[in-house]
Amino acid sequence: MKKERILLIIILSAGLFLRILFCIQFRETPFYEYPTLDARYYDLLGKKVARGEIIHDRAFFMGPFYPYSLGFLYFLFGDDFLIPRIAQMLLGMVCIGFVYITGRSLFSPGVGLFAAGLYAIYKPALFYEQTLLSETPMAMFCLLFLFIVFQADQKKKGYLWLLSGFTLGILALFRGNVLLFAPILILWTLYSDYGIERRIITKRSAVKLGWLVTGMILGILPATLHNYMAERSFVLVTSNAGFNMYIGNQKNSKGLFFLPPRVDMDQDPSGSRVAEMDTGIFPLNSSDVSRYWAEKAVSQIRRHPLTFLKLCILKFYYFWGRVEIPQIYSMRMMRRFMPALKLPLTGFFLIGPLCLVGFLRALILPDRRKIVFMLFIGVYILSLLPFFMTARYRLPVIPVLCLFAADALLGIAGLMQKRQWNRLWAYIAGFIFLSLLLNNSFLFSGKEEAVQFHNALGLIYKSKEKIKDAEREFRESISAKPGSYALSNLATLYYDQQDHENAAIFYEKALSLEPDNARIHFNAAQNHLAKRDFDKARESFEKANALDSRVNPLSYFNLALIYARKGDKQKAKDYMKTYLSYNPKDQKARDILNLW
Repeated sequence: MKKERILLIIILSAGLFLRILFCIQFRETPFYEYPTLDARYYDLLGKKVARGEIIHDRAFFMGPFYPYSLGFLYFLFGDDFLIPRIAQMLLGMVCIGFVYITGRSLFSPGVGLFAAGLYAIYKPALFYEQTLLSETPMAMFCLLFLFIVFQADQKKKGYLWLLSGFTLGILALFRGNVLLFAPILILWTLYSDYGIERRIITKRSAVKLGWLVTGMILGILPATLHNYMAERSFVLVTSNAGFNMYIGNQKNSKGLFFLPPRVDMDQDPSGSRVAEMDTGIFPLNSSDVSRYWAEKAVSQIRRHPLTFLKLCILKFYYFWGRVEIPQIYSMRMMRRFMPALKLPLTGFFLIGPLCLVGFLRALILPDRRKIVFMLFIGVYILSLLPFFMTARYRLPVIPVLCLFAADALLGIAGLMQKRQWNRLWAYIAGFIFLSLLLNNSFLFSGKEEAVQFHNALGLIYKSKEKIKDAEREFRESISAKPGSYALSNLATLYYDQQDHENAAIFYEKALSLEPDNARIHFNAAQNHLAKRDFDKARESFEKANALDSRVNPLSYFNLALIYARKGDKQKAKDYMKTYLSYNPKDQKARDILNLW
């Protein structure tokens, strides 16, 4: 026991050292103070919560637990980005401890230690603890939930079933798809009370079920109430299911994150503007927006059911593949800023194949407690398949996978000690086969990774007024694969520097790739206006308004001035009135209208 404690202290010390090292190095990267995409949503919502804005004007688009936790930290300590990272590193350390305790209880002390060691030096966990994303706390709650279920099954206490349901409800406040496990958990708990001779639900089962369901309701209820108070419509937890479903199943999708055409992630991350333009209903509530995108996804699936099936298989393969599929951050490309990412630490290339071998061991000698852990993993993976896949989505279940991976490692070691060569070679052959099978690096060229990374870095440098650096990164993004987003960003960079000729060239290139993007048309029109090319400016402003009547009210103001210059006072008045309908307090515009 003393040796076990010493080993645990060594594991915890190694985990803490690496977390501090990653924090120091991430703090020196350009991304430290500039959250992007999901991280920006969480950060902005957290700052609103810190200011006392508890109820918002829209239903939650993404899970609320994490941004409200951020808000609490911001309220206590200010919006210093170091505080949530310290909190997440501490949660990472708690996860190591929970992995050890759970492994010791479910398997053996050796498995607990090995699993804790695997997670302590798991590179993606170390990296994502430095980001403002929900994966680290969700990983802790996943393990906590399964540990409580394990304890409830052993101790048969009602409050533990209540706590199990409540923890599952909290997990849904990170990512609502985990609720698909609820019916499996209910069936599993009822099955435990079936007698050999009788096949009816006992009174004890009914009480247990009541506690479980009550706990889930209590966990989810705050989000549901918030959503109803915000919009007077029913949204159980979040409203992003339809949009994410479309992203993962749109035409030419590869099952990864790829922004749908016409959607501006900066101005409209939920896709509501596109939904409103296409339906002609202003405004749409969050549930209607989600329904719009879900119907588009279902329509695509109905037209191409075999493609949908292939995508589901591909996403399943992505989950178990060794490549860390980026969405917001690219660990591979971040190595230029973080030398620690080059260290030979554990990754999914090891955990994935070992875990599957561990699953096989658990199925050979079934243990109902291990089965519920495996069922949770299986349902979690299945719940991701209708959407899109990215490597960070598997982080919440990595602590559980480490348990089975460690069991496989000790199983192989035990066979070596016992000289059971036939079984040993079977295990080793299985591991090698799975390692080769799950090496999915051939599916990725790295182009999309470079496009997103360099574009995000360019935006950061632009916000820091490092113009040359921003230009270099946007051009790197375009060089990897020309995309309308990076082309438009580079054009806007030139526009801001009053290089209108280059701006015009790159806006034109962006529009050749995405001709229906209203915001690019608006920006191009502004550039034409700066060049005093009034005819092209008018054409571009009107095109932008035709695509999205609310792209920017300034388009109507500028059109009014352009038509006034042409001598068409009636059109000028009409456009100015439209502009004033958006900005009724603009006295300058009202004075101009009165002069006409």
